[in-house]
Amino acid sequence: MVKSLVSLRDALTTAIDRLTAARVPSPRMNAELLLRFTLDCDRAYLYAHPERELTTVEQTRYEEALAQRARGIPAQYITGHQEFWGMDFIVNPAVLIPRPETEHVIETVLQLVNGGRASSPGMRIVDVGTGSGCIALALAKELPEAEVHATDISPA
Repeated sequence: MVKSLVSLRDALTTAIDRLTAARVPSPRMNAELLLRFTLDCDRAYLYAHPERELTTVEQTRYEEALAQRARGIPAQYITGHQEFWGMDFIVNPAVLIPRPETEHVIETVLQLVNGGRASSPGMRIVDVGTGSGCIALALAKELPEAEVHATDISPA
């Protein structure tokens, strides 16, 4: 069966309704995120080109992503990505999704280390059970003089 072409505007409207009916939190944000993932574009593109039609391949991919989200699968696991501390992390169900609240851990460490100034040479930081590695990598980014080690038992 050949699908009729759907505009970005209509696809987004339908997706928001679908996610709302499935009681997905922030349905607009999720619908936009999954459409951006499907098209590999930014949010501005979605609203600058509302008349653009999705190809049948794009429609199928978007429908699959929406179905997963409606079943409760986190959007980050669908897209395979999560932003944390200005960096993009690859995530999957074997790795906990970095939460915005975890950025407070980074802020606290930076306040404790010289009031947020550069780390002293020889400083060692160990992140045990690192998961995605977001804490270790954020600290390595902010404290370039520190020696940062991260380890996890999971091969993921």
